[in-house]
Amino acid sequence: MPKIIITLAISAVLITAYFVKNDISLIESHTPVKSLTADAVAPTNYLKNITTQTVASAKPTSQAPKSEARSIADTIARFKANQDRTQLKDSLINDHENFKRYPEGNAAIADAKRDPVLQRYEVDERTTMNEDKSTGLTIWSDKKFYLKDETVNIYAFIQNNEGKKLAVNLTANLLGTNQQKITPLTFDNAGNNLYQARIPLAQLSSSQITAGIYKVLINNTEYKITDALTFTLTQPDIELTGEYKDSIDNEGRLIIQAQVLASTSSQYYIQASLYSGTQVPIGVTQSSTQLNPGLHWLPLSFSGQMIKDAGESGPYVLKNVSLAKVIMPMMRAPLIQPGFITDSYALDEFNR
Repeated sequence: MPKIIITLAISAVLITAYFVKNDISLIESHTPVKSLTADAVAPTNYLKNITTQTVASAKPTSQAPKSEARSIADTIARFKANQDRTQLKDSLINDHENFKRYPEGNAAIADAKRDPVLQRYEVDERTTMNEDKSTGLTIWSDKKFYLKDETVNIYAFIQNNEGKKLAVNLTANLLGTNQQKITPLTFDNAGNNLYQARIPLAQLSSSQITAGIYKVLINNTEYKITDALTFTLTQPDIELTGEYKDSIDNEGRLIIQAQVLASTSSQYYIQASLYSGTQVPIGVTQSSTQLNPGLHWLPLSFSGQMIKDAGESGPYVLKNVSLAKVIMPMMRAPLIQPGFITDSYALDEFNR
């Protein structure tokens, strides 16, 4: 019984530490079912002669008291010394080693489809069956986050058990942050009984819609199916200017400085993924910092160990970037794909 208690305790601490490490990610959640590509927003640089400020890297948050960390390390060491280990103990050893392998905020990307930056923008495709399970309503939007001058595209179809899309009438309403009705929506048949509704956000007045989370309620009376989806009208108040510079610091880390323009004083969050010149995913970094209005240089720090583990020499590509204003709900900017290419670096230039 003591061994079981210890094992469960270690599992709980490791899981808790993992979520503490990714605490910013907990501000929002999603459960992707089917991925659709989000529109990339190309950064533009139209700012001249404005004083810039370089922001120091955020200090890592301590993850556990020293005595607790020491206890975890001792327990893991005992697990390793035991040659007759269970599969659970082997899994805990592996999780512990991977958890401590890279600095705070860094994580390797095993596959481009699992890029954490892209996963933030994956939209959810929902299917709801009617009461007798004979037909299902499937709905989704083209993106999760929209700016005020963009158009929300909603898609829907009803399909029977034989997989045939049916000709139907769909009604829908846009609901506000307090579930109040803002405007009815019209679905048009876009072909093959796939229906589309559009919400030109710029045509709605500021009294009707402001930054926040909105719901689209969709109904079909013939088959008695109702479902809803949500999207965020975002106002991130931060943007990339398109200016970058890169170097290797004295700790053997690749540092990419990204220039941003903040329009309000707030806590801001940046997450970015690094790829090789041949589009092999390497890893992701993230940090959060307080910014005042103006131009700033944000350092993106990529572990030398993480780059060496990928086995890819430079040049490297700053592939995907997510910026957000840290409030509730999170005001996330549209996906940015800068395509910035660093200098060529050899693997032996990065320290372990």
